[in-house]
Amino acid sequence: MSRSESSKSAFIAVRMPAVDAEALRAQAQQCGVSISELIRRRLTGLSVTSRTDGETARSIDRLGRMLKQLYPKDKGWASSEERKRWWSLVTEVENTGKNLRQ
Repeated sequence: MSRSESSKSAFIAVRMPAVDAEALRAQAQQCGVSISELIRRRLTGLSVTSRTDGETARSIDRLGRMLKQLYPKDKGWASSEERKRWWSLVTEVENTGKNLRQ
């Protein structure tokens, strides 16, 4: 049984100042998850990505795919140095999307 399929039978209560509780609520809302899910992810070391970062990463991925499609098939369009710069740009765009997810 995977973690998501397991029943959540244990209940743990934590007392904290109202300011900290409100900050937790705001962070959970920004990430698009419940407070419980935010705390579980942090305690288990899973990544917590904000909704904005996820949307931005998807947009960057789309741009990377478009750049790959726009790569000219004609080998005479640019020098080898310009082609290397093009692919380094595509790689950088892909890496930026991956880094946003982490």
